[in-house]
Amino acid sequence: MVRQQADKKKIAHWRFEQIEEALEPTLTRAERSRIFRLKSKAPVCWPSGETKAVPLATLYRWHKAYREGGLEGLQPKPRRDRGKKKARLPGKVVTEGLRYLSDDPGMSLTFLIGLLKATFTELSVSRSTLQRRLSEQEAYRRLRKAQKQVKRRCRFVARHPHDIWRCDVLGPVEVRLTTGEKLLFCVLTILDDATRAVLSALVVLTPDLASAIRVFRRAAERYGLPRRYYADRGKIFDAIAFRAGLAALGVHRLWAKPRNPEANGKIEAYHRTLRLWFASRLKRQRVVDVVHLQQLFGAFVAMYQDHYHRGIKTTPAAALAGRVSSRQVPPARLFEVFCEQKKLRAHRVTGEVEIQGNTYLVPDELRGLRLTFLLDPPREVEPVVVHPHSEAPLPLRLAMIKPEDLPATDTVAPARHVPGPLQTLYDSWRGMQRPQAEPGFGLPEIYAFLSKIIGRHVPASDAEAALVQRFYQRHGPWSRAATESAMRAIEAQLGRGRPIRAYLDALAERVADPDGTVERST
Repeated sequence: MVRQQADKKKIAHWRFEQIEEALEPTLTRAERSRIFRLKSKAPVCWPSGETKAVPLATLYRWHKAYREGGLEGLQPKPRRDRGKKKARLPGKVVTEGLRYLSDDPGMSLTFLIGLLKATFTELSVSRSTLQRRLSEQEAYRRLRKAQKQVKRRCRFVARHPHDIWRCDVLGPVEVRLTTGEKLLFCVLTILDDATRAVLSALVVLTPDLASAIRVFRRAAERYGLPRRYYADRGKIFDAIAFRAGLAALGVHRLWAKPRNPEANGKIEAYHRTLRLWFASRLKRQRVVDVVHLQQLFGAFVAMYQDHYHRGIKTTPAAALAGRVSSRQVPPARLFEVFCEQKKLRAHRVTGEVEIQGNTYLVPDELRGLRLTFLLDPPREVEPVVVHPHSEAPLPLRLAMIKPEDLPATDTVAPARHVPGPLQTLYDSWRGMQRPQAEPGFGLPEIYAFLSKIIGRHVPASDAEAALVQRFYQRHGPWSRAATESAMRAIEAQLGRGRPIRAYLDALAERVADPDGTVERST
């Protein structure tokens, strides 16, 4: 112990020698930075005997540790898990990971860990441990060797959250629905420049002015307003209604050169992740409709928010930390500023006017006049008419609705759960892990086991059938081999002829015991 303490002090003194020149209190930040940059380029002999340069980040880390704790702060810290028993990653996790990669070689390690955590909810899958165990497999090395490695770029980061919002459209992306129909969709996203967090995102069939306003409103209602807003020179972002709305809210629109949308690559880097984790995975995921597609996309966003981003050295969710902008605005104001003005003449007899595919009636005193109407592009609020004299906005009444124009109310929503990697992530994100039974093994086999142990037919009544069924729904499904072993042990322990509840209680104890023999099949 004394020798170990002496070694720690020697290492602390050696580290102090590396940063001693930059500890002068009269140095400016720029001078200290120049000293550390020169130090990081000169090879030195480490206490281990290795000769190499000290990384720049390490020098800054040692400098901070010395200022906070002196020489003691420079001593190497022991491992947090030192002395604890370390559980080896089960082989079934590695096997399942290899199976996922074999089916989809382009899957990233971060996405793979998300799938494994959703599959093995009782285990903690470490990234370094999984990568080390996978690297021992020849099949994994062959898969990774075939992948093209893309060099990552360092990009500028804004000073504070909600300083700059970036918005862009990805698409169109093609997906085949379960009905066999091909669907083209786009993804419209607002990204915070400083934290890389997704503030609002929508799956749309056609990117238009309405979707651009809708995605901005959702972000502004939740987080407030940004100081600056960046988007390319697309038609939807250059529309007068959109730019006038931003100007009215005091949001500065950053200038972008036409036909050169990649300003610094942050939104493009997010789009590469979106293609890799979501769009490319749709080939192996069955999709029911647009609503189901939006659900799966929500699971991707949740996973993206919690992944470690090397550019900011943390996760986007942790970097944002739920902070809102100091520039707040009432929700009603968000609807007023984006309204489009349209001049139409109301019918001189009926007062009818056609707006956004519907027929409205103006007040009686305004019939036959050419009026100004305020229309909301996303159609989230009803249009209003501006009184020609008082300039006050007046509500409109819908004309008589025919029964055939009403939407059908007897339609049944389709079942939006189909197997696939994105569905697994969505179920885990929503906390809806779906039971998955072993083929050919379920409630009928449980009845047969109980009949054999008790010595009579089970179930003998509706109440007994309901008892077993509720028990199986609460604790099952299980695997065949483990259940047979548990039943034999219960028969040997309790014997035959006991009430059925006694056998179910014994089986429940084995299910609840983590070291028991019954394993859930999920």
